[in-house]
Amino acid sequence: MLRSAEGMRRLAEGLTFAAMLLVMNAASAWDGAVTGVIAGADATDGPGYEFRIDLQGSPQLCGSGSVSWAYVNRESPNYQVYVATLLAAKMAGAQVTVYTTRDAGTGYCRIGYVRVT
Repeated sequence: MLRSAEGMRRLAEGLTFAAMLLVMNAASAWDGAVTGVIAGADATDGPGYEFRIDLQGSPQLCGSGSVSWAYVNRESPNYQVYVATLLAAKMAGAQVTVYTTRDAGTGYCRIGYVRVT
């Protein structure tokens, strides 16, 4: 019986460690993950950066650097979902967490995932 309990404890520890590795790997895939309230939203006719947001307090949205806004382009398969979600969050004054990646060529922040709380 003791041997079985020890085995279960080790299994639980191993699964916990594996879960932590998965979470750390997923979080490191983004250049920025910033939570705040949307201060403003901009929409343009393009080309490029058609929908942009910035958060209150102007935090840097791609980690280090000076970019305090993030964008999503019309070519994104979820463009309409991003725009609707972000505008709803703006109207509700809800907090959002915006996950971004830095464009290699421009240094601007591209929105890749949004969570509204």
